[in-house]
Amino acid sequence: MKPEQTLTRQDPRPPGATNLERRVKRQAWAPEHDLFAVTAPGLEPVCAHELVGLGADEARATPGGVLFRGRLDSLYAANLWLRSAGRVLLRLKDFRVRTWEDLLRQAASVPWEVWLGAGAQVRVRVALHESNLRHEGRITEEVFQAAANRLASLGLKPPRLIVGGGLEDQEDDGGDQAEAPNANGDQPPQTILVRGVDRRASLSLDGSGAHLHRRGYRLAPGPAPLREDLAAALLIFCDYDGDQPLLDPFCGAGTLAIEAGLIARRLAPGLARDFAFTAWPSFREPTWRHLRKQAQAATLPAPPRPIHARDVSAPALEACRANIRRAGLEGQIEVQRADFFSADPPPGPGLVVINPPYGHRLGSVRQAADLARRIGQRLRLAYPGWRVGLVLYRPEWAADLGLTQVRTLAAPHGGLKVSLLCGEVPA
Repeated sequence: MKPEQTLTRQDPRPPGATNLERRVKRQAWAPEHDLFAVTAPGLEPVCAHELVGLGADEARATPGGVLFRGRLDSLYAANLWLRSAGRVLLRLKDFRVRTWEDLLRQAASVPWEVWLGAGAQVRVRVALHESNLRHEGRITEEVFQAAANRLASLGLKPPRLIVGGGLEDQEDDGGDQAEAPNANGDQPPQTILVRGVDRRASLSLDGSGAHLHRRGYRLAPGPAPLREDLAAALLIFCDYDGDQPLLDPFCGAGTLAIEAGLIARRLAPGLARDFAFTAWPSFREPTWRHLRKQAQAATLPAPPRPIHARDVSAPALEACRANIRRAGLEGQIEVQRADFFSADPPPGPGLVVINPPYGHRLGSVRQAADLARRIGQRLRLAYPGWRVGLVLYRPEWAADLGLTQVRTLAAPHGGLKVSLLCGEVPA
């Protein structure tokens, strides 16, 4: 065959997409990225402590979360392991805003083909605070159009804009109904976040999807449940590591006891769920599989020391047992119907964690304050030498507990601002 007759194999990939893998390597995996772990206000120091333990570089607490740097596997690991965070964001751009064209130029310069799959469903969420930017609707349209134009220019199917809903719909205090693919098999939407504060703005991509507090086990939340991230934050704040006995005498649906079980067994809270980053074109399945395998290898077969969940309510204990089963901790947490004010403490000393009933369940602020005093009296009488972690709905009640070495951290819970308290019962 003459050279001019040589047949060439046609590349089946769309025009402009033939070097996508090269772009992914250069834009996504080669550099370190600015990452941001979002937390409930007040939990930033706890989350920063977790990230340092994961080996994150430059973990810096800032209002609303923790800034840190790392490659994409750091984002994977943060989603897999963080207990006190709500989600993990990839910072695509951070820039100064003088005019509207600054936003247009920065949005157009993002290599969207690396982060958004062809035809992906996309939400754009805008948050402005005394910003040079205006008109949230127009910002949404322009940022989305920049992504659509970029993919179309490379011969890729443009994304589709999803209007309505967003991150706030995934951050309630209810159960674990995570967003799932729809009837057409489409993956849950990717969320782009545009934040403008004063003369700066940022573009970020949500790497988590459903809020990280949704571990997958709490389908029976009970009345006024303590959210998983807040429960874990209280335990971490009290330096709980599973090497001492733990008692939750007002366990309700069992969130505190279950989070303690996950910590004690070194179980990564994200092992049983999916994340938004798995739908990114830059996603590397082998890397994710390796991180999950490492996490599974680090898991202990059982908590090193006993974990006790007690309550006087039979329905609450029923919900607690169901949630324990879903969390994979059946037989590893002792569930017992008992009254804190009369039952003997388990062998100790150890850590008592308490999320007391409050609000309409007690009838008045005076009754709630009286309960706080009774809890303090019972602790001093029956639990000398124990450490205590407690959710307080009024900070002034801390004085009624009679504890020493008291530390507190303010955080939101159920529409209220509460204090996470850690202290010691005098021996």
